[in-house]
Amino acid sequence: MEEEIDIREALANGEDLDKILIMAKYEEDVLKKLIELLDDDLWTVAKNALAIIMVIAKSRDDLYEPLIKKLFAMIKKSEAIPLTQEIARAFGQIAKEKPELIRSLIPVLFANYRIGDAKTKINVGYAIEEIARANPELMKSIARDFAEMLVSKRKEDKLAALNFIEAMGENNFRFVSPYLPRIINLLHDKDEVVRASAVEALVHLATLNDKLRKVIIRRLEEFDDPSDLVMKAVKEGLSKLTLLEKSQPQ
Repeated sequence: MEEEIDIREALANGEDLDKILIMAKYEEDVLKKLIELLDDDLWTVAKNALAIIMVIAKSRDDLYEPLIKKLFAMIKKSEAIPLTQEIARAFGQIAKEKPELIRSLIPVLFANYRIGDAKTKINVGYAIEEIARANPELMKSIARDFAEMLVSKRKEDKLAALNFIEAMGENNFRFVSPYLPRIINLLHDKDEVVRASAVEALVHLATLNDKLRKVIIRRLEEFDDPSDLVMKAVKEGLSKLTLLEKSQPQ
């Protein structure tokens, strides 16, 4: 019992995590305790327990399948952003290493994003973004939904879609090419935040693709907008892309 209390206290304070990791690798009781602590009321305990479990899972992928339901429950109820981000990274790790376990969950996650309350949308959005970054091919089942979000009447949908698409682009640019015309159209959206976010998304994607970079540089050089927020994004984006272009071998 004393050892269990020490483990929880160490997780709560972020202390001796390396020692706990070694113990959990070789002692099933410690690993079992970490899994139980995923339900702890203190978010730092759950976060650090999960981080350790996911390190162990890299060499013990039998842990992934029983974790799926637990992660889904955790992401929906998480109240702390650092914990939510840790859960999302766990989803991303599984998406990369055991995609078959995540594939059928994608529509469920997205349904929870669409119909959930504000907290659920934010939390599940983190998970979808990490999965998209780790394995964009898993987004095929909801790719059309992303396209529809880009033309939604709701600003939040457009901003979320831009985040998801940027995440996919970090892994493989071909997955984002079909969305480019709609993202470019958002440069003329009525909302200045959407326009600025579209600029930032295009700049980010242009850093990942030489041909797109040249196109976006030309477009932004000619772009004018009455919003200071948008023009700030344009100026910063142009500076970033121009420096990157100059640094490329001719």
